[in-house]
Amino acid sequence: MRYLILILSLVFVQTSLLQVFFSPGFVAPDLLLIALLSRAYLTGRDAVLWAFFGGALLDIMTDTLGLNLALETLSVYLFVLMNEKIFFKTWLTYLTGAGFSLLLKKVLSLVVMSVKFSFSFSFPSVLLALLLEVLIASAVYFAYLKKKE
Repeated sequence: MRYLILILSLVFVQTSLLQVFFSPGFVAPDLLLIALLSRAYLTGRDAVLWAFFGGALLDIMTDTLGLNLALETLSVYLFVLMNEKIFFKTWLTYLTGAGFSLLLKKVLSLVVMSVKFSFSFSFPSVLLALLLEVLIASAVYFAYLKKKE
């Protein structure tokens, strides 16, 4: 129940508050994906269902019709596959997998949205969003995940 409330609040923050600071909105840091990757790090494949639900909810709120659902689920699933093959879990393995998943979702969403719509985005804002995502993911690891291991 607590995780459901966390997902709902992160979707609300991501679709309302972060849309103001980043233009276009899908360039904003993906807080939901960071939470889902943290859940996947602790629980494994259980997080893929949460990614499906969170992506669907994000699609409903942003009117992107399946983009977030597919990319959230794919990113979390690839993160789970990477972590299942590693015998030891450290901050470096978490951040490598999380960084790859965050970069994959960001690049694929930019490609899909640029093919589907014509828009302008600045490369520094995308780079800033990726840097913020990695910093938030590392803060989540050291503040929460390290204690739960």
